[in-house]
Amino acid sequence: ALGEGIAAAMLGAAPLHRDANLQRYVNRVGRWVALHSDRPDLPWTFGVTDNETINAFAMPGGMVLVSHGLLKRLKSESELAGALAHEVAHVVMKHQLAAIRTQMNTGVGASILQEVGDQAVSRRGGSALSQQGKRALGDFSLDLVKNGFILRPLDRGMEYDADRMAVAIAARSGYDAYGLVGVLQMLDQAKGDGTGTSVFDTHPAAS
Repeated sequence: ALGEGIAAAMLGAAPLHRDANLQRYVNRVGRWVALHSDRPDLPWTFGVTDNETINAFAMPGGMVLVSHGLLKRLKSESELAGALAHEVAHVVMKHQLAAIRTQMNTGVGASILQEVGDQAVSRRGGSALSQQGKRALGDFSLDLVKNGFILRPLDRGMEYDADRMAVAIAARSGYDAYGLVGVLQMLDQAKGDGTGTSVFDTHPAAS
């Protein structure tokens, strides 16, 4: 539910690209890759945002967004699979949730999380979200996006872990495991020529 709220807020700011064939293609590759991860049963969904910044982002629950700007710089399907496998790995290891918990577990953030937690579960439905809880969670998700909190890069340890898992996932999916290396080399070049890379800004260098 948190992932759905974040995705809705992000797509409100950066809508999906209008090319339906491109959307189907990225979804086909992404779902095939995710099928070979340790969490194949998540409701995986992949989308291309109409944005020229080099960017990719995964949300809790299995939604992955990549920018049109990133896709234009990829040279092969193996590179696309590597980039998507990296984001899938973040979801599998629940890195975004860990980052939210770590960074929001103090001060105002802690009180917000407590309020959402108190409102989220229906007294009658056990673990089911109440309507009040859904609204609270939606507001919380929107705040995470509006304040730029959810777009902050993950720490380097998480990035290394995602890289290692992504190579394994891509290989199991039948793709060249070095596709991700090509993506990382492209990101290094993009940083050098001043092209904005957003979430990828603090990814460790390919070397």
